[in-house]
Amino acid sequence: MARIVRKPGLRRRGSFRDWLTMLALFAAIAFAAAYLGGSEPLRGRAIVVDGDSLEVNGERIRLEGIDAPEYRQSCTNSGVEIACDKLARDHLRKLIARQDVTCTALGLDKYDRTLAICRAGERNLNEAMVRDGWAVAYGDHQWLEAEARNAKRGMWAYGFEEPSDWRKDHSGEETSRVSAKESVTLHAKRMFASLIAWLKSLI
Repeated sequence: MARIVRKPGLRRRGSFRDWLTMLALFAAIAFAAAYLGGSEPLRGRAIVVDGDSLEVNGERIRLEGIDAPEYRQSCTNSGVEIACDKLARDHLRKLIARQDVTCTALGLDKYDRTLAICRAGERNLNEAMVRDGWAVAYGDHQWLEAEARNAKRGMWAYGFEEPSDWRKDHSGEETSRVSAKESVTLHAKRMFASLIAWLKSLI
């Protein structure tokens, strides 16, 4: 009977690869869990870009769950155009009132801009913009929008086109506002894949 001779080191190489694969898996899971668990809030002086966008410490922030008038978007009042884009921007500046803001990141949109809930002092800026009628809600603030609409606050006192519809009419395509839950999942998947690829290159 022929004797089977096993090549030395073959089993060891397989075990080493298995060990590295397991290590990569645990590292990736830990990384994804840490990312999904959130990060430290971003704090600092805010530069108001428009009614739903800020720049804090050089980072572009979109206020999650709201949609304010776009640049050059007007409302109408008895046929007279009102610069609602500027009014919304100025209202956000008034809410901040030169205070430092604290933004809690929830994810990224498709353009890699941070989606966040931001506060100036105790004031939730996302909620306040909807409550005061200078932004529409597409997240958790529908009841605030209804309240502002019924009271004819902000742009609800005028005739206006939904910002999403305005973007379609003026750019040919809607600027997608990915929800925070979807965007953070997509970003985590991208980071997860990159980490796995890097770890595999070490094997």
